[in-house]
Amino acid sequence: MMAGKIQLSIVIPAHNEHSNLPFLLEDLVNLRAKLPEAEIIVVDDNSQDTTLKIATAFSRKHDFIRAIHRGKGDNGMGAALKEGTKAAKGKYVVWLMGDRSDNLSALPQFVKKLESGFDMVFGSRHMKGGSRGDLAVSKAILSHGYTLCTRILFGIRVHDITNAFRAFRKELFDRIALESDNFAISPEFAIKAQLAGYKLCEVPTGYRDRQSGVSKFKLVRMGVDYVSLFKYRITGYKAGKGKIRVR
Repeated sequence: MMAGKIQLSIVIPAHNEHSNLPFLLEDLVNLRAKLPEAEIIVVDDNSQDTTLKIATAFSRKHDFIRAIHRGKGDNGMGAALKEGTKAAKGKYVVWLMGDRSDNLSALPQFVKKLESGFDMVFGSRHMKGGSRGDLAVSKAILSHGYTLCTRILFGIRVHDITNAFRAFRKELFDRIALESDNFAISPEFAIKAQLAGYKLCEVPTGYRDRQSGVSKFKLVRMGVDYVSLFKYRITGYKAGKGKIRVR
């Protein structure tokens, strides 16, 4: 068993990521020297390849890695993230994609921002210093345009709320009810956290489109789901009761 108190939980949703997961986990193992109190939770989302086998093998080799298997049912990136976050033991949680698209060098910066008093930190491709890299133009337009709308409608002062790559206090997840089981969980969490009065910030990050495997993102479907979140401009949102935050 891993000794010491866990400070950070890195949650990775993985659906058919056998060609990416080994390299991602090796990178995280090497990075852990800078994040000594971190655990890694891989949520296999009903994969049809060897994703679960790979995650299990790593968990047997490293006591700070855990593998969770989700069978048939209500699958999706959002559902996998919720299950992994529920299981997280850390004070802070990071959402990290299993396709190796996220820049791991941002992780220590995430932790510093949370330790300085912020509640949620976004990896931003659209702020100064960030880069969308080889993200498809259509996805970049949706991401940047949608975030601009939320900045106007909700007063969110970050530039990339559709990017799932972020860190937050576990308390937020415990208090905010998330409904989305797909990619819409990213903007939903941001909008609800803003309306509930939490402190949001961002750090610049780059993006690398997956080099292997098939994307699960459906542009039209996500556009519709993203726009449906504008309902909270009318209905508002109030977080549930939980632990009192200590600054």
